This record gives sequence, C-alpha cells and structure tokens, in this order.
Amino acid sequence: MNLMRWSARLTGVPWRAAPQTAVGTEDGVPSGDVVVPGPRDPTSPATAAELLDPHKPQHLREVLNRIPAPVAVTYGSLHQLAYANRAYRELFGERPTGLPACEALPELATLGVLPLMDQVIRGGRPRSVKARCILGLTGNRYYNVSCVPLGTGDPRDLRDTRDASTDGPPAGVLIFAAEVTDQVLAAARLREAERRQREAAVTLQRSLLPQKLDQPADLRVAATYQPGGAEAAVGGDWYDVIAIDGGRTALVIGDVMGRGLRAAAVMGQLRTAVRAYARLDLPPHEVMRLLDGLAMEIDANQIATCTYAVWDPRRRTLSYASAGHLPMLLRCPDGTILRSEEQNGPPLGTGGGLHVSHTLRLLPGTTGVLYTDGLVERRDEDIDQGLDLLARTLTGAIGAPEVICARLLRAMGVTSEHDDDVAVLAFQLPAGDTAEESPEAAPMEVAAEVAAEAAVEREPALDSVSGEV
Repeated sequence: MNLMRWSARLTGVPWRAAPQTAVGTEDGVPSGDVVVPGPRDPTSPATAAELLDPHKPQHLREVLNRIPAPVAVTYGSLHQLAYANRAYRELFGERPTGLPACEALPELATLGVLPLMDQVIRGGRPRSVKARCILGLTGNRYYNVSCVPLGTGDPRDLRDTRDASTDGPPAGVLIFAAEVTDQVLAAARLREAERRQREAAVTLQRSLLPQKLDQPADLRVAATYQPGGAEAAVGGDWYDVIAIDGGRTALVIGDVMGRGLRAAAVMGQLRTAVRAYARLDLPPHEVMRLLDGLAMEIDANQIATCTYAVWDPRRRTLSYASAGHLPMLLRCPDGTILRSEEQNGPPLGTGGGLHVSHTLRLLPGTTGVLYTDGLVERRDEDIDQGLDLLARTLTGAIGAPEVICARLLRAMGVTSEHDDDVAVLAFQLPAGDTAEESPEAAPMEVAAEVAAEAAVEREPALDSVSGEV
C-alpha cells in the first residue's frame, strides 16, 4: 500500500504526495471515505501496495503502526476498539480491544470526541476538534483530533469488504490525532505578552488621568474612564478639570487616535500641555492652535480630537472650541437637549486649521456632557444613531454628575468587555445658583423656552459666537 498516498487523507498530516489511482474508486477518483484495503482477488488489478512492493503486500495495521501520530480504529455503534497503534499506546498506555470506547478509550470522553464519533456513524462525514489538551504518559500535549468514517466492512481485522457501490452507514471510525503543542504554547505566550502590554498601557493611561478632580464651588463635575475589553488595545482618551484665574474652570475632553502605549504617551503630553496653556488665560481657540502645533511636533502621524471649554461663574458663560471632537450635549433646566453644531475646527496635528471660540450663557440647573467616540460609536451603526440615543438618554439621566456618568455608560451598553475605551465628563450648574452678575450681563437673562433657540451674536474680540442656553 502507498503509505504517503493514504496518509495524505488524514487531517493534520504535515506532508502530502501526488494523487495516484486508488482501489475502490470510480474513474480513479478516491471516494469520500477512508478505504481499508482487504485481500486482493487474484483476478483484480494490482493494489497500490503491490505496485510499491510486489513481493510484500502491506496490511493497514502495519501501516498505522508506522505513523508517529496516535491512531485508533473502532467498529460498531458502541465504537468498540479494534486497534490502537504504537503511538497511541505510548501516549495512553495499553488499551483493551473489543470494549466500547467509553471504557477502552476514556480519554476520548474527556476530549469531547465521543459525540463526534456518533455523528460520524450517523452522517458518514468526518468530524474534528482542535487544540485539545491530552494528559498522557508523557505529560500535557495538545492535539487536533479527527474522526474519519471507515467502510461498510468489519474493521476488527482492519480489512475492507465494502463494495464501492454499496450504500450503508460506516462500519467504524478512525480516530487520528495531530499534535499542535508547539503552536498552542506559542499562541499562549503571545496572548500573555499582549496581556502584559495591555496592563502596562492601562496602568500608564490611568496614571496620566487626574487622580482627583478639582471641585469648584459654583460647578459640580464628575468624570469616568472605562478601558476597552481584553480584546481591545487601550487608546488615548482623556479628560481634565483645571482651576484658572478669576474663579473660572477649564473643562477638557480629548481622544488620541490609535491604540496602545504610544497613544497613551501622546495623550499624556497633550494633557500636560493643556494644563500649561490654560493658565496663560488664552481663549479656547488659541489653546487649540497651540495644541495643534504641539501635536505635529510630537508625532506628525498622530492626530487627536479635543474640546476645551472655560466656565466663567461671574458671567455664567461657557466659552469653548473644538478640534474635530464630537459635539457637546447640554440639557436645559426644562429638559430640552441642545447639541453644539457650530463651526468645528480640524483635529489636532493636522496643522494650519482655523479654530473658533463659541460662548453660551447657561441657566442654573443646566447639565452638560463631554465624551469620546467610544460612548456613541458602534461598528454596525451610523454614529448619528449613537448621538441620538445619547441625547435621549441624557434627557432622563437625572441626578448628580457622577450618577449621570454611570447611567450614561450603562444605557449606552458600555461594559468591561466594550470594544473601545470611553471617557465621559459631566458638569452641572446648581439649580439655586446665585452667582453675582455684572450689570452688563443681567439683560442677557432669558426664559427657558428662548434658551432652546440658542440665539447667536458675534464677539469680534474673541472671534466667537455667543448664545443663550
């Protein structure tokens, strides 16, 4: 028998041979089952084995015993053991023939192979499992195990008495195990390396975020960061709350494109720069311009989005500029949701873009939310659907800023297995705000229904748009 020709039909054998004409086939094309050769009729053509060695015909038992991979043959509906080759016995020890596989081959039950053997008998088609751990006499090894149907003859003598034209269920099953221990261990080492790298990135990311937020007396703030699941590399999302001169507060949200340690490191540099620029008392669009230049110096191939806003409690105004970031959402005291749709500058790191400052007057009881794209973006949905869902969720998210952050994450389906990291920054003006107003600011007070219209006026000094919310 041609050993290489026959072995090429077993799943997992690493070498192949050119096909040759086989016995029990039609027009020289092998049938779908593994055929066990029987004694040759003197009137029939020469078998493949005899073509190799006319003076010494080989039986399948001898062939299987030479294969270095574990092989076992069973027969009947109870899968009684007919034969186990030398490699199988070396792995598991001697196995009694004639007993059902559940008794003679208990290791197959542990591997979940016995149900596959039943399927092979019923359907007559091969079945297999991958990377199953086998605890044998030589320790833990990993194998891909295949179950192949045998012909309708009696495999106990490892002979095939099947006529090629005979229909019927397979007489037995050949179990073949191809070792993949090296591949499994290499994959495990790779996963462990990725796990350690991800843990390092998460640790770096969290260390670069503020450990404790400033809490202005006239503004309630809270923020949260949720890294992506085990399959998602850590990104460069960040937030910050910065106390600046005049009792004002800067609110920042940003997202560095990309994943891993590099994105986290760039995020840390940008966050440090924002804190420095905030204390220069610059309008938001000037801060964006400086950050844009810095981002290009850090890495010309790395871009980031950012929203920088300044809350002025004396005038009760929020001035902000955006560099390609998602729109800020505001919930007015009457429950109206406003989404910033003003001119949005290009992302940081693109160079030469025009960033514009906008100013809104906020009424007591207003709640605002800044967030990164992981909160609203889904692979199978348009991002506008996520934004609409977030707006509807914010309408009913009542409570302190920390409660709002938690409710938004839960309602948007963000869990520890989320496929992207998420940062959310929520701020809220106390409903009973009695901050002292300048005389020129007093006439700007409007009713809640007018607030929803967000009237716009030009402020040349800041090149900004002013509206009442």
